[in-house]
Amino acid sequence: MRTLLLTQTLLIALVVVAYLLVRGSAPALAAVYGGGIALINSLLLSWRVARGGGTEKRDEKMVVLSLYFGAVERFVFTLVAMGVGMGYLNLDPPAMLIAFAVAQVGFAISGYARAGAV
Repeated sequence: MRTLLLTQTLLIALVVVAYLLVRGSAPALAAVYGGGIALINSLLLSWRVARGGGTEKRDEKMVVLSLYFGAVERFVFTLVAMGVGMGYLNLDPPAMLIAFAVAQVGFAISGYARAGAV
């Protein structure tokens, strides 16, 4: 989990610095916000997986149900957080979405690295 968060944070920082240098502080702040959404998603997933651990003690159907609920939870959180960022906070949508997407790429990179594919 630490590797995932470190990878995502590094990628988000690169996007933020790029926005800061090219477009200024307002889009860079939006990139921080979008990247933060991705980091919180990773933490929520980690929390759900940790709660689902110990399947020998719990019904497997309940574990799967919990993981499905976690996916819905992350989806709704992402939609609401993006809506708040773009609507209420009036942050730059492309910067938010790009930072979020790049952090999600970090999620995939970390997964491949853990599986030994990289």
